[in-house]
Amino acid sequence: MGVKEKIKSKLGGFEISTKITFGYAACFIALLILINGAMWFGVMTALYRPAKNVILYSMYQIEEMFAELEENYDGFDAADFRGALVAGVVLRVVDENGAMFLDTDPKYPSIEMFEENVLRNPPLFAYDDFEIARIKSGLIYCGKMNYTHEDRTITLYFFRTITSEANLFDELAKLLIALDVLGIIIALFIGHYMSQGILKPIKTMNALAQEIAFEKMNGRIPVGQADDELSELAKTLNKMLDRLQGGIKRQQQFVSDASHELRTPAAVIKGYIEFIERYGTDDKELLMENLRMIYSEVENMQALLENMLFISRTDQNRQKLNKKDLDLDDIVGDVMQKMKVAVTTHEVELIRNDPAKIFGDETAIRQMIRVFLDNAVKYTPEGGKISVSSKVDGGKIFLSISDSGIGIAAENLDKIFDRFFRVSSEDLVHAAGGNGLGLPIAKWIADNHGIKISVASELGKGTTFTLEIEPPFF
Repeated sequence: MGVKEKIKSKLGGFEISTKITFGYAACFIALLILINGAMWFGVMTALYRPAKNVILYSMYQIEEMFAELEENYDGFDAADFRGALVAGVVLRVVDENGAMFLDTDPKYPSIEMFEENVLRNPPLFAYDDFEIARIKSGLIYCGKMNYTHEDRTITLYFFRTITSEANLFDELAKLLIALDVLGIIIALFIGHYMSQGILKPIKTMNALAQEIAFEKMNGRIPVGQADDELSELAKTLNKMLDRLQGGIKRQQQFVSDASHELRTPAAVIKGYIEFIERYGTDDKELLMENLRMIYSEVENMQALLENMLFISRTDQNRQKLNKKDLDLDDIVGDVMQKMKVAVTTHEVELIRNDPAKIFGDETAIRQMIRVFLDNAVKYTPEGGKISVSSKVDGGKIFLSISDSGIGIAAENLDKIFDRFFRVSSEDLVHAAGGNGLGLPIAKWIADNHGIKISVASELGKGTTFTLEIEPPFF
């Protein structure tokens, strides 16, 4: 199954435009049916309810007469029934033998004709206790009532015309159905047209996105002039492409720089090994010198690999920090004491070290401070001065690492935390070496401890890195 078929399968086998079309049409159809149904129900109710009500009221009036009749039966006159009927109601009274002895409208359809045309399946609007018949183009209600006196029973038939234009309403029903069908067709057409218009920008985005390949990330989706959701989507996708392109460039640069950095010590080690092979091992002093150089390059390569692994873990969010309450003054004092022992070519001084509590990963904090100190040593000529000061001021800790080295040019200050970045000065490269990963690692540690880094530097006079630590890390 291809990609398109899989997508269609997940979407129920239809494209989004088709779903929009049918969804719009379904809503329109439902609304149309609701309106027509409400209109039809209202018309039918307006026809059936008055006919039912006048029959029921006439039956009530007749019942009242029967109640009076029980008290004065001899004074009964059949003609009195007429006065109890509501206008439009026809009454026929039949005795037990079927003989009719009262008919208020002889021209009205007969009882026999009514019974022959009774609807076996009356409409929903019909009153359940009544019968309804269709005679020619008329609909007629009929309600029945029995009265018994001295074992003699009569049946009263109450007739009322619902409408004499049933055919008209049949035609009206057909017209409404035809309009519904026409409305469905129009709704499908409009839904299709609207869906195409709505999805056209998305299809354009899709076509342009397909043209943007891994090797060709410069293309961007045009942003429409309308300030709508599609414009926001285009902006979001373009920002995502910017981030992807930046990430790919950084990855490519990382691989290129890493290859270059690893190639250099590998070439040096190979050169020393070839030198040993060429001149042999008879000269022990020369052999040991070459082995020391090889060991030094191996250490450099190991340090580079460790830094690269650290950077890789940070990129993948796998670098863990074990934070706890720490005494920063103890850490700074310990690191500086070891620094003084290890570095004999420079003047190393701890000017100030105020007691201060922080919350962080001790190993990472030590590594960060050592990075700045190692950097100071690398970029400061022998005999230069490196000083450290840690003071508490205004609820914040300010840890400064200063050197009297060669300094950093103003145009390079915003690049020093980029991976593998090193100033291209010949004297600087010769003096410093390194792999350009120390400061990016220190920056990551600082960012993940809420520490702000500021840099002040002047060419030929030195550099000062200031770490500002504030609550909640204070």
